[in-house]
Amino acid sequence: MTAPSAPLVFLPGPTALHPRVALETRAALADGFLSESHRSPRFRACLVAMEEALRSLLEIPQDHRILIVGSATEAMERIIEGTVTRRSAHLLNGAFARRLRDVAVNLGREVVEATVPDGQGFPGSPDRFRDPGVDRLLDGAELLAMTQNETSTGVRIPPDLIHALADRAREHGALSVVDLVTGWPSEAVDPARMDCGFFSVQKGFGLPAGLGILVVSPAFVERARERQARGQVTGGYMGIPALAQVADRHETRATPNMLAIRLLAAVAEDYARQGREALDGAVRRRAAVFWNAVVDLPGLTPLVEAGPSRSRTILVVEVAGGSGPLRDRLARRGLLVGDGYGPGKGRHLRVANFPVQTDPMLERLLEGLRNEV
Repeated sequence: MTAPSAPLVFLPGPTALHPRVALETRAALADGFLSESHRSPRFRACLVAMEEALRSLLEIPQDHRILIVGSATEAMERIIEGTVTRRSAHLLNGAFARRLRDVAVNLGREVVEATVPDGQGFPGSPDRFRDPGVDRLLDGAELLAMTQNETSTGVRIPPDLIHALADRAREHGALSVVDLVTGWPSEAVDPARMDCGFFSVQKGFGLPAGLGILVVSPAFVERARERQARGQVTGGYMGIPALAQVADRHETRATPNMLAIRLLAAVAEDYARQGREALDGAVRRRAAVFWNAVVDLPGLTPLVEAGPSRSRTILVVEVAGGSGPLRDRLARRGLLVGDGYGPGKGRHLRVANFPVQTDPMLERLLEGLRNEV
């Protein structure tokens, strides 16, 4: 009896797995890596390989540290607890931007915010962010939080605006923090232009869930150390000062997800060989093909208007009459697409278009949509 073929996965995360995952997992099981101590020379070499691959791929400066946590949501807590004493400022363009704001509120910090409706981006050019409204937002803020690519709604903030806003934050003495969970590795957001970029691996990198990464500047770490020296709480065992200290020794604070680190090293090396420009070019091309097809399909409407605020990696479609029946029909064809998130649940399709998705996969998806709408 022939085994059924595996479905094609377009879920926004966890998403399809990179081909290296199966190969590297089998190798890790066979060569005893998973029984190594996390203080062993062998694991340290793996951690160094992961760091070097990420530095090459994302062009991370040598003075920026790579910190290991369990998830992007944990990263949010480490960031606020470690670096904010009183007030943080937030650009809110969807549910995950609001999550970071909520973390700050739950930790007892004051928050100020600028909000756009779900499905809309922050419009303008870098010059626009020199207006007085930005000064008012940043006045007294210790941190400016931005979500470059909002997974819930498929809106993005273009890298040049991220960089301009980070510059404005620095002029006000605030750190700049960017959620890049569905932006990296393809989006050209420069780590040197911000104080912290963070992501988890189950989306843009095509890995199983269970690992979060923070890329942090010297100023970010120094802010946490200054607060700690003043007797302020910067975390428990996993605070930013402690994470930075062990990162300098190419170690982790606690026993980490060792398999995920090995997998990230392998996939980041593969993507670094391709180059971020090539990754971005392929993502852009597939997004254009997708939207050119969708405009001809009845009952499907892009949630985000065409332009620089529309995500290339999270493609969100509003479905007339609700998305559930269409998702079910696609699933019967072996095509797994995401439901809407939050207010969009049951109304939207969210289609992942990360580097791990391929042109043949997209062709199959479009064929399924043409037959099922």
